[in-house]
Amino acid sequence: MRELDVKSKNLLKVVVCGILLYFGLYYIGHVADAVGKLYLVIQPFILGGALAFIISIPMNFFESEFAHFDKTGKHKKIISTCSLLLSWILVIASLVILINILVPSIVKVVYTFSIRWPDFVDEIYRLLKKYPITEPFANKFQNTFYGVGWYNVRNAVYTFLQGRKGDIFSTAASLMGSISSGVIGVFTMFVFSIFILIYKRMLKINGIRILYALMSEERADYINKVFSLSYNTFKDYLFSRVIAVICLSILTFVGMFVMRLPNAAMISIVVGLSDLIPIFGPIFGTAFSTILIFIESPVKSLIFLAYSLIIQQIQENVIYPAIAGNKIGLPAVWVMASVTIGGSLFGVWGMLVSIPVVSVIYTLSHEKIHHMLEEKGFDEEKLLAKGDKIYKIEDIETNDEAYEE
Repeated sequence: MRELDVKSKNLLKVVVCGILLYFGLYYIGHVADAVGKLYLVIQPFILGGALAFIISIPMNFFESEFAHFDKTGKHKKIISTCSLLLSWILVIASLVILINILVPSIVKVVYTFSIRWPDFVDEIYRLLKKYPITEPFANKFQNTFYGVGWYNVRNAVYTFLQGRKGDIFSTAASLMGSISSGVIGVFTMFVFSIFILIYKRMLKINGIRILYALMSEERADYINKVFSLSYNTFKDYLFSRVIAVICLSILTFVGMFVMRLPNAAMISIVVGLSDLIPIFGPIFGTAFSTILIFIESPVKSLIFLAYSLIIQQIQENVIYPAIAGNKIGLPAVWVMASVTIGGSLFGVWGMLVSIPVVSVIYTLSHEKIHHMLEEKGFDEEKLLAKGDKIYKIEDIETNDEAYEE
């Protein structure tokens, strides 16, 4: 049987892709349902892989530290097991500490808010009455918010539940089904992440073997480089961001403790966690924390706002650059664009992962463009000279007179 030449193979690929695209668009509803069901099936494994990636960062650190004590290399399995256990203990202990700090603080804030709600409304009312420009809004504000109380909320909830007695059992049954499926998914996620971490070396070797067996060496080298670059970029970004968040939380807590500001522990955690999301996270964290403090003391909320703006400038311009260095290598305009687009498409998770994803794409594109320019004989000076040229309309030669004739 005669083999197809390169041109025929490319033409066949285009035809097959066109047919698949046609049927995919024609049955778009069925395709969307199938993709949704497939995603629900593989979601625990995707989350397990993400969890394994997060746990692998402290695990690799512990392995590198313990390796100094194993000169012969005979205890690699023991070192890996101990590193995995210590990493899980570290993560679980961190979560327990966060929960023990956040839950009592949230309860305290809710209780304080319910007690101080009338006083809070009166303070805002007096503040609006004080200035002529805001005086027309004072009575409307008081009529709108003064009647809101926790007893009204409780009565509304009670009335709603009384009218929904018949739906309680069906709702409880569906809730139990959702909880059971959720528990199974979480269990699968944890088990899968542990298996990945235990057999990560074997999985890496098998992946490399499959890659070089199915593809040419040049293409396999490039894919291997992309995977390695992606892993290191995500690892460096996550590590540097977490360290910067810890530093910011400590600075926030120490400053609030010294200035005797309320809810120092909870607010320092909120400010730190919100800083995981670049650009928009610090704005949300500062605004939310300022409102919480404003409920107890408007003056202290202004003090916190000023202090928070100062330490965030220190964190963004001193602490984070010192930790991250040039590992991300993404200009500020691309950071802004990636966070905005990632948040619009995928919400908070899109904001979190958009920067390392765009950083990898930017690095690979920059490298490709550099090679293409080198092949054409362009250097930086020649490009800058061409970029500095100024063209005006009157400098462009046209032949308008010939067209007019």
